[in-house]
Amino acid sequence: MEEQTNTSFFNLGILDSLTKDSIHQIIDSYNGFCSTTQSLVSGDGDLSVGADFVSHIHALCKFGLESLVRDHFFHVLEETFERNGASRFWRHFDPYSHVAALNKNDDLNIDEDEIQSVLYTALEEISSEKQYQEKCLLMLVHAFQSYKDQVSGERHDLGERNYLTSKYQWIVSSVLMATLPQNFPGI
Repeated sequence: MEEQTNTSFFNLGILDSLTKDSIHQIIDSYNGFCSTTQSLVSGDGDLSVGADFVSHIHALCKFGLESLVRDHFFHVLEETFERNGASRFWRHFDPYSHVAALNKNDDLNIDEDEIQSVLYTALEEISSEKQYQEKCLLMLVHAFQSYKDQVSGERHDLGERNYLTSKYQWIVSSVLMATLPQNFPGI
């Protein structure tokens, strides 16, 4: 079986083609990308760093570093969702943690309207966080697509968008399950 050594993923010879200037450009672009990613994802809905974010992604893609960009972006998304989404979501249910300790024969005295209100508030907050992060993810997708369109001169399909969106959904589900309190009622 013939090895494919012409892909940039396995071609370590690509390192020989880097100049001092290109190395500085990679470092500057990566630092800028990390900074704009942090501002974008953990921001208060401020998408003003979008142009710089896209510019840094294009610069890194030029050097074949798309997977590095993707991995770092998802790492920041996951950390932020755990902190701003999942932990806040589960905290809404802390006042009801005593319910898990009660036997089925005990009188629960829990107002269903109150629980529905708490659940509504918790779901509204986590949905808001998730929607904001999905906007940020779409900015990443559009940056990748615009780079590919710019390089090839033709429009690309949405396969990557579907893949990245599915990966994000998996991260959200995993974080929610991993942070599920041990004393959560009914579990």
